[in-house]
Amino acid sequence: MDKLNTNWLEFHEKSKFRLVLHLLYFFMGLMSLVTLVNLSNEHFSATPNFFAVGMCIVGLVVLYITKNYRLVGAICSILTFGIVSGAFLFLKATHYLTPIWMIVNIMFTFFILGKKWGIPMLIAHFLVLFYYLIYLHEENIVSVESFSGNDVTTFIMEYSIAGFAIAYILNLYVLTTSYSRSEMIEVNQKLSNQNKLISKQNSEMEVMLREIHHRVKNNLQIITSLLRLQSNNMDEEHSGSYQEAIDRITAMAIIHEKMYQSGSLSKFDLEKYLNSLVSSLLLNYSISKRPELIIDVEVEDMKSKSIVPLALLINELLLNSLKHAFQNQDHPRISISLSENEENKSNRFLLVYSDNGSWIEGSIASFGTEIIQAMSEQLEGVFSLETTSSGTKYVFDLANLS
Repeated sequence: MDKLNTNWLEFHEKSKFRLVLHLLYFFMGLMSLVTLVNLSNEHFSATPNFFAVGMCIVGLVVLYITKNYRLVGAICSILTFGIVSGAFLFLKATHYLTPIWMIVNIMFTFFILGKKWGIPMLIAHFLVLFYYLIYLHEENIVSVESFSGNDVTTFIMEYSIAGFAIAYILNLYVLTTSYSRSEMIEVNQKLSNQNKLISKQNSEMEVMLREIHHRVKNNLQIITSLLRLQSNNMDEEHSGSYQEAIDRITAMAIIHEKMYQSGSLSKFDLEKYLNSLVSSLLLNYSISKRPELIIDVEVEDMKSKSIVPLALLINELLLNSLKHAFQNQDHPRISISLSENEENKSNRFLLVYSDNGSWIEGSIASFGTEIIQAMSEQLEGVFSLETTSSGTKYVFDLANLS
């Protein structure tokens, strides 16, 4: 697409350069002829034509020295405005031709310099024209004598020159517009083909990622099954450690299950995940009453690198609550809140975890505490713990790692 844009710009710039160059040569030659004809004409002054020839010579010299068609275009536009305005204001003539040259200059300015120059030039030309029509036109008409055959020849020559200039400008405009249209069609076709290819690759990549998540989940389930078989050969005291390991692996397996079941792999539904995690843990722990689960998730975009450590962190907090907090609680309740960090919304979030259990002193295993500490550090975060008679509350300030 960059190559197509470059081609279009080169064509557009060459068209404008060619227009300036050709018009200067054309006007210099023909205006010289008109100047010679008007030298012997009683009703037409050769002065504007003489100045026009001089302008063409100056423009050609500047163009060959600088190769800057915009600079030459600006010079010619301003000088032409001066010549046309001088003809209106100082020559006592019918000015049938002068408005035509005014229109040629306006079209030239718009095409070469754009609307930032074209609009002011248009306004300036018409202000001079209106002034002429209001204050000078009637006096000029009265003072003009009858036309001769030579006058008609001059009219025909200048109208022909102006008509050619208008036709040439419009022709180049049509050419550049047609070229732009063909380039745009080609660009759109290439973009359409690229979009189809990208869409196909995205679909294939999504299928592959879903398959990976599915296989990882199956492999983790195999590991948990092996651990369960091993724990069956252990006494009750040692099998508890195996069950905790199984719960941690299950927490990760549920992540991959939710990922391949998700309609969009880039969107991970934390709320559904947390409900599934609690349901899985409740199957493994004998609690007389199912805890009331209050989940409030305000983080819209949880980055992929943060999901697993966050899941293990919440899993460990839930394990501690289910195992140690609710033995004497008639109405167990767990609250999990995830919200954007107001100080740095794009990169950090707050996790607030609380329960209303009555904790037994020293009941939290040191290994569980180490996991909470390790996952917090992995998420580049800090946390505070508040334990009261009404329950336990953790507040984590964590990074949303991309």
